[in-house]
Amino acid sequence: MNIALNISNSRLQVVALKGWRVKKWASLAIPEEVVRDGLILKPQVLGEAIDRLFRAKKIPRDHIVASLSGLSFTYRFIKLPQLKPELVEEAILRAAKKEISLPLEELYLAWQPLPGGEEAEYFVLGVPRNLVDALAATLTAADLTPAALELRPLALARAAARGEAIVVNMDTDSFDIVIIAGGIPRVIHTIAPRGGDATPEDNIRRLADELTKTTAFYQGSQPEGQLDAATPLLLSGELAAETAATGLLQIEVDYPVELLVPPVEVPPQLALPAYAASIGLVLPRTNGTPDAPYHDIDLNILSGRHRKAKKPPRSPVLALLAVLLTLAVAGIYPLYQARAGLIETNAAARTELDNISWEITLAGLAATEAARQETDIAATAAAASTRQQANAAILAPRGGFTADLNLVTESLPPLADFNSVTIDTEQITVTGRADSTATAVAYATALEASGAFAGVRIARLDEAPPEDDTAAGITFEIDITR
Repeated sequence: MNIALNISNSRLQVVALKGWRVKKWASLAIPEEVVRDGLILKPQVLGEAIDRLFRAKKIPRDHIVASLSGLSFTYRFIKLPQLKPELVEEAILRAAKKEISLPLEELYLAWQPLPGGEEAEYFVLGVPRNLVDALAATLTAADLTPAALELRPLALARAAARGEAIVVNMDTDSFDIVIIAGGIPRVIHTIAPRGGDATPEDNIRRLADELTKTTAFYQGSQPEGQLDAATPLLLSGELAAETAATGLLQIEVDYPVELLVPPVEVPPQLALPAYAASIGLVLPRTNGTPDAPYHDIDLNILSGRHRKAKKPPRSPVLALLAVLLTLAVAGIYPLYQARAGLIETNAAARTELDNISWEITLAGLAATEAARQETDIAATAAAASTRQQANAAILAPRGGFTADLNLVTESLPPLADFNSVTIDTEQITVTGRADSTATAVAYATALEASGAFAGVRIARLDEAPPEDDTAAGITFEIDITR
């Protein structure tokens, strides 16, 4: 069997998979402040908890793939010319040093080639060493030797196995977003939900905002690979099984929302959405077929930890100096004179280069100032245009108010009442009271389904105390963009 160990801020989760069938699963709550945002603060405590779980559930300790939610990471798609295999590692490290802003000596790097054409393309992943070392110490304390350590968003993409999809994992301590295009995870993003007084509705809106930004980033960087409006948004995680959360997310996004269903046999009593990421960790790998166009990225972060650093090649300058010194010792004095002349020439050239660099710096500063002035002028012009448009909107005919107001009132469910309806040229704001969250969500869904408005968003849902003979319910506020 293959064993998945998924660690979050508050819980351990284990899944045992045999082929395409789930054989065992278990979870265990862990104390607070043992893990925080992808960093294991108490490896010994967590290791002992993992050991207890494996002993209690009699789970095998081999073929283990581990992951840690909220783990920080950076990644790049790097293209190289076709190279001999022995030259690939050095070429990737050189390219990564230019592409990744973090010092490479602080990261464990792993990479994998992607299917391509004339150029070779590599998916390169970097994870902070201190986070990986803390996890390795934890697994040692648990008496486990993992076969691999994998990034959870890549496991989610494998569980989806789609050529085109947006995968979203909603857990209480982290949200993962993966955009799959052309069978390859092209964008990976992880955020932490708001804590404190934040409501589930607040975090759903934050997730929707991050989804909008992430998809806009992808479509801006890949103009030839735009996301189709029918691209499915696949949900997994502890919160995915909650109907209210799924309904709220569907209102906030334009993509069709459905649950992520990994291609495995599962017992009926298993809460599949909560275990989808863990199942993805140990699914059999695939390189893509006509029936399953997803191209698997199977990266073991531990490979970077075990990679031995290569000795830097001997500097050509030092080699030349050694040759010159040998010749000088041998008595070839003319070469020594030639070397001295070359050094003097190089010094003069360096002085000239410094002068040119200073002139370039001054020119750059002047160009920056000119660009700033152009930006200020453009901002002033944009503000003037905005004011003109606002004035035109105020002076323009205000038709359509009656029809929109009729549609808002006619769509109200029987178990809901208005408190107020505010309408202007751009937005309608409706406040009211309903017997339940589901009724308010149904009202917003009906308004959106009418197709008469540019957007419908639930701005607020609060518990409401009973009034007179009316039962307790909820108050709501819905913003409608005209």
